Amino acid sequence: MTGMSLKGLSEDGTHLIVVTTDGDEHRLAISDELRELVRHARVMRRDEDAPATRLSPREIQQRIRSGLNAAELAELTGEPVDAIAKFEPPVLAEREYIVQLARTTRIGRDTTSPSLGDLVGDRLAGRGIDPESVRWDAWREVDEPWKVAVDYRVDGRTARALWTFDHVAKALTAEDDESTWLTETELLDAPVPRRHLSAVRADSGSVPLHPHRPTTPTTTESAVDDDEKRRDNTDALLEDLANRRGTREPLETEDDEDDDAFEGFGPTRNATPGRPTSMPHPAGSARPASSGPEDQDPPRTPPATPEGPEKRPRKGRASVPSWDEIVFGAKND
Repeated sequence: MTGMSLKGLSEDGTHLIVVTTDGDEHRLAISDELRELVRHARVMRRDEDAPATRLSPREIQQRIRSGLNAAELAELTGEPVDAIAKFEPPVLAEREYIVQLARTTRIGRDTTSPSLGDLVGDRLAGRGIDPESVRWDAWREVDEPWKVAVDYRVDGRTARALWTFDHVAKALTAEDDESTWLTETELLDAPVPRRHLSAVRADSGSVPLHPHRPTTPTTTESAVDDDEKRRDNTDALLEDLANRRGTREPLETEDDEDDDAFEGFGPTRNATPGRPTSMPHPAGSARPASSGPEDQDPPRTPPATPEGPEKRPRKGRASVPSWDEIVFGAKND
């Protein structure tokens, strides 16, 4: 038998390149059978390193969770299949649940993004792959995340796409070219580049979007007009006050009946006809002095004017009535 050594993967990742001792290269297809043999060899090597003891139920479930079934584990450990099969159903149900959870996980940031199962089904159908040949599986090594895989037949061979699945965050990570191709969405999720605006010449023949409208006075011009109007009103008010300065506003006069009804403190008004009598002032009393128009009432009747040339009335403060006029009323002719 000629010995061979592994050189590496082919460019398409579907074959192993092996080299004989003579230097000849050979291609070995990566099939499901080869994957299972490699997996079993890894488990057997781990079992050989472990002490020769019977597996506990927990260890049996861990081995089944890593991808083996009861028959394969019985062959590797030498234990009866029945002793192992009774621990198999709950672990297989767990693996199936992880597969369904991964297939319903959305690929993309949008809530309307397609799920893994729909996206894989559509792209495999686009390659003309028979849906009956598609097989989903999930497994998990101790202290490692879940692995989700889909196997399908294409061009007479079995291909596999592999993802790492975080079942808590519901996040999938492609692990090979097949899985990357099946779930490639970067082009769809990339934002559309924004067009940059460029300057347009005035004589380019472009038509304005809005017709020309006459400009209206700005807010500053309106404010200036309002200030001028208020200034004019203030000047007019000051001029009117200056013209009326020194002129006393006429007060409302009462009826003469009020004057006749007052009897006074001395003799009656008609005691000496034609001559008003004055009331003597008591000793020590002072004649009240008028302090101005605000302290005394205005005369009810104008005083008699002596005959003579008519004098032009002087503008200014109104005449102050005497004490007799205040007490007895206006003088009689």
